[in-house]
Amino acid sequence: MPEPRPESEQKASAQERLRRLRDEIKRRIDYRSFYLRYCPDARQAGARLHGLCPIPAHAHSGKGHPGLSIDLQQGLFNCFSRGEGGDAITFYELMHGVTYARAVGELARELGIAGRGGRRPSLATASAPDPSESETVEPLDAEAMSAVCARFLEVCRAEDQLEGVSYLARRGIDAATMRRAGVVYFPRRAYRRVMRRMREGFAPETLRRGGLFNRREHLTFYRHRLLFPFFVEGRALYLQARTTAASVEPRWHNLRGPVPALYNVDALRRLASDSVVYLVEGFTDTLTLAARGFAAVGLVGAGGLKEEWLAPLARFRVVAALDPDAAGRRAAARYQELFAARGLRLAVVRLPSDVNDFFRQQPAAALEFELMTEAAIEMMNAE
Repeated sequence: MPEPRPESEQKASAQERLRRLRDEIKRRIDYRSFYLRYCPDARQAGARLHGLCPIPAHAHSGKGHPGLSIDLQQGLFNCFSRGEGGDAITFYELMHGVTYARAVGELARELGIAGRGGRRPSLATASAPDPSESETVEPLDAEAMSAVCARFLEVCRAEDQLEGVSYLARRGIDAATMRRAGVVYFPRRAYRRVMRRMREGFAPETLRRGGLFNRREHLTFYRHRLLFPFFVEGRALYLQARTTAASVEPRWHNLRGPVPALYNVDALRRLASDSVVYLVEGFTDTLTLAARGFAAVGLVGAGGLKEEWLAPLARFRVVAALDPDAAGRRAAARYQELFAARGLRLAVVRLPSDVNDFFRQQPAAALEFELMTEAAIEMMNAE
């Protein structure tokens, strides 16, 4: 048997691996995405972010002036009120109360970096969705897809929801709204257990046809574990998932097949006719409004509205509150024409930012939003 290496050599080798991981993290990380994960209200000025310091040990009230400055080019932060700063790894260490070595390891896993040679860990590779296939994969019918979705949500709901709840809470969406919308999460450490439980209930081919598993018979939702289901008449027919980690692209992953309906469309069944319903972009904006008592349905992308989805909206006063970018403006104008062709009307609220940012950044956002809605409906009625 070979002689064991001296302890000093083992320690030096471990330190060298840590340095290699650290350097690889700094080459791959997107500093802006990383810091905005913890400081969603930070404002950008040039190559810097400025915001309130979220570091738990600093015990800020959250009501003072922005005292955290972040250099997006070098990835360095500085909390002026506590006189503490460092790189992104130090920031992660302080945010999570872990050692520097553990911070390096956890960030490396998030970025798909292994400790030796920068290779991807085996699970990340094994769980990757299949590439676009030349052969036709027969999709699941609605009944089978609903059964797969329902079981997946049930399995994930039994896992620890804390990180998913915390992620949405940082965006102003509370746990009660998350539960009402059926949003669930599972932590990375539960990946194998979730995968095993799905295998117990369905044939591998069924799971692959639904897009839940790949050819390797691995669950494809390894990096994307915050699940947003689409409920239609009480049944989950589809879902998309978001990563909660910094610098993971693409940010979204979904089951196979087309989007079946507007997101949150089932919430309309409980509304009285002539109620105001908002048409917004994405899950976060939809749930932002729902958390504040506004009825909303969401599009997957600004241009994602299908003509057949107008029927459930016909009995409401519909107000579009799309993102203020060029795509959002074009979509709002096109949707007004689409509504008019069906004998319907669509009012348009023009916000200075997307819905989620507007509500997180404006002290009296709900009141302002209601006033803007009234003005938009009055303008529509006057035309």
